[in-house]
Amino acid sequence: MINPTTRVYRKQLIEGFSIPAIIHNGSYFFVDIDVYADGRVECWHFEDIEHFKKDVRRGWVVSGIPDNNEISIHGLGSWTIINGSWLFDKESFIDYVLKLIKELNPALENIYQYSQKTVNGIKIGESGNGSVYKEHKRTPNDLFPEKITGESVNLFYKVNNEYYLTKVLVFPDLTISLSRLEKTVDINLEEFEELINKEIIVSEIPAGSIVNIYGLGSFTVQEAQYTTDIKEKLLEVRDLIKELKGEPSAIDVCREAYQRYIDHPTLNNKEQLKISYEAVPDHQKMYVGDMDTKDTAVRMIIYGEQEIENWSHYRVAKAMGEKLPTIQVPTPKEESDE
Repeated sequence: MINPTTRVYRKQLIEGFSIPAIIHNGSYFFVDIDVYADGRVECWHFEDIEHFKKDVRRGWVVSGIPDNNEISIHGLGSWTIINGSWLFDKESFIDYVLKLIKELNPALENIYQYSQKTVNGIKIGESGNGSVYKEHKRTPNDLFPEKITGESVNLFYKVNNEYYLTKVLVFPDLTISLSRLEKTVDINLEEFEELINKEIIVSEIPAGSIVNIYGLGSFTVQEAQYTTDIKEKLLEVRDLIKELKGEPSAIDVCREAYQRYIDHPTLNNKEQLKISYEAVPDHQKMYVGDMDTKDTAVRMIIYGEQEIENWSHYRVAKAMGEKLPTIQVPTPKEESDE
């Protein structure tokens, strides 16, 4: 047998829908789950339709939240809710997802069957997070329109004194779509900022407000546990546009400034680190460091070593009377001292 010496691979594009749901993992986390034409559903697990059914029936994926519990919305906030009114129960939600798969794949061809992948005895997981996109037709009869990839954030869209939890789709050409509504609203960045100034698009809502989630249900806000300032969300949107255009994000710039300071701990590099860190949206500052220390080391450099006292590992160790963990950061020097 002749052994080929050139290896190849291919990528497969599988269409899908993104729909709202709740992950019940101790607390209730609002998510968009991605439903694909091959029957796979991304719901923090990415297996196959039979596994998805089990996830719904065992309460991992839910379509509503009991009153007096909190809904946590990533990057936006957490609220205690009452007067919940939800569209689905377990079986009707499963049926809804099956209908979406049928719409995407009428003949139900090539439905995926999951098998656990292992490499050297280690279980390998997959991410099924889809890419949001819009189509750009180069000609009126373009059969294969270009897919322009975007990013998304969650915000509230105020209509007649009620709020809609909208999925804000952001694209590199400065266009924005307010999705997860009965009818998508297409605007540009300037119009988006104007809606923020008019308090039509907001990140904080008063107690007693009615919130609608198109395709899932509605509830009344009883109390906010924490929220994100709309100015920080606008910074995030602008940052996403930079990334989509191939430019470094504020987090990337800060990480580079941090590494530059570690390599050359000068007063000037410390000041540049401070400027870049403070340009990162507040709710994203934790991502400038690693998974353990978050932004603690950066804050220690900028604001002083006492910042370690706010590090979760430090606080837990102190509360338990254990040896306190440390983080070593270099002291800044004058340029001439190097």
